[in-house]
Amino acid sequence: MSASRNKIVSIVDDEIDITELFHDALCKNIENIEVIGFNDPVIALEHFIGNKEDYALVISDLRMPNLNGMELLKKVKKINEKVRTMLISAYDIENDVVFQHYVQLGIIDSVLPKPVTINQLCQKVRDEFLVYQLATTLK
Repeated sequence: MSASRNKIVSIVDDEIDITELFHDALCKNIENIEVIGFNDPVIALEHFIGNKEDYALVISDLRMPNLNGMELLKKVKKINEKVRTMLISAYDIENDVVFQHYVQLGIIDSVLPKPVTINQLCQKVRDEFLVYQLATTLK
């Protein structure tokens, strides 16, 4: 029965404007997902823990107080490795050693550099959601 429910896509960014913008854009442009925005990565993680089987994708900003995006995504993957993860950053992180390691380990599935257009965001989310659906139907 839970298979018929929409899967959750969460947006985690300490900037309220970003979470609201991304939330509205994804809700208007992508069907069959439930979008939830969080401005506190710790609260986002708590929600994920309580609903881990309902998540398809976690989108996280890199720099946030209390828990940075890479560490949040690491915790997410440890709890449910099927969930797709996307890191968004205004910083050049491609050469960051920790980032490279997390990509190799499959902790970070994709990256979206800021500034990002709504079209780029929606296409990347569609791509990740498709990968998630294919992986979960093939299990």
